[in-house]
Order: sequence, then structure tokens, then C-alpha cells
Amino acid sequence: MGLFSGLFHNSDEAAPAPAATSVLAPCDGVWESIEKVPDDTFAAKILGDGFGVVPSSGLVVAPVSGTVTTVADAKHAVGITTPGGVEVLVHIGVDTVQLKGAPFTMLVSAGQTVSAGDPIEKVDFDAVKAAGKATDVIVVFTNPATIAALDLTGSGTVAVGAQVGTLAVR
Repeated sequence: MGLFSGLFHNSDEAAPAPAATSVLAPCDGVWESIEKVPDDTFAAKILGDGFGVVPSSGLVVAPVSGTVTTVADAKHAVGITTPGGVEVLVHIGVDTVQLKGAPFTMLVSAGQTVSAGDPIEKVDFDAVKAAGKATDVIVVFTNPATIAALDLTGSGTVAVGAQVGTLAVR
């Protein structure tokens, strides 16, 4: 070994991969790719990559752990920021802001820390349907520059809180 061996980083060595965090299904239902969500803004990934679940029950849980940063006045959306800085939007239904909160019961508030799988909202999806709105629960990762890897693996019928992917931050 030379005098300086071990003092310098070998640039041929790969940097360690960032630790992956589980992404959970926000509700019971049928998984859909973001491109299949019935809203052009989400489907075109204008707000970021993600996925949807066509719900079969009214409980919505946090898909990731973090801090609740936003609760929409109309109770149709919750923003969660992970400890690594990834911003995750949970948007319930399409054009449901027009329902002014009526079918939603918020279970969290801004500033609250949640763990993946914690209940964040209850929704009367029958009322959403009766109002003529799509019920898809949409999860979008809105600041892609913080994401090193996003692997969404859900398919078919998913159970609330089941792992449907992984997320690694830069």
C-alpha cells in the first residue's frame, strides 16, 4: 500500500443508494396509474408523478410518514412532507373542491406528525358520487427534484395501508 492509499475516495466506487421508504395505499380499492386518473392535470403529471386508487371504502390513510403541511379548506386534499423533504399531495376525488367539505371528515390538522398508515380522513363517497364527481383518491409527489427513485408497484385491488411502492430521496 502506498503512503496515500485510503486517503482519497476511489471515484469508481458507487455511492450508497438512498434508503427507500414505503409508500402505502391510501384506501381500499382498485389501483390505477396516474395516467388513468380522470383529471387531465393529474394524468399529464403536471403536478408530479403518482397514482390513484378508485376507493371501495371511506377511510383514507397517510401514504407516507411526515408532517401534515396543508389541509385544504374544502377538506378534499391533504399535503404531507416526509422527513426527507418530499411533498406528497393526497387529493380526494375530482373537482371535489366544489363540494365545500360536505362529504369529508378531516382527522388531522396542519403541523401534525403522521406515520404511514395513520387515518387522515373519512369520506362519504356515496355523497361524492351523488354530486356527480369521480371518487379517485390521488397521491402525487409534487417536488420531483427531491426524489432519487420512485418505484410504484401497486396493481389490481389494494388494501388500505398495503405497500404499493417505495420512495428514495436525494
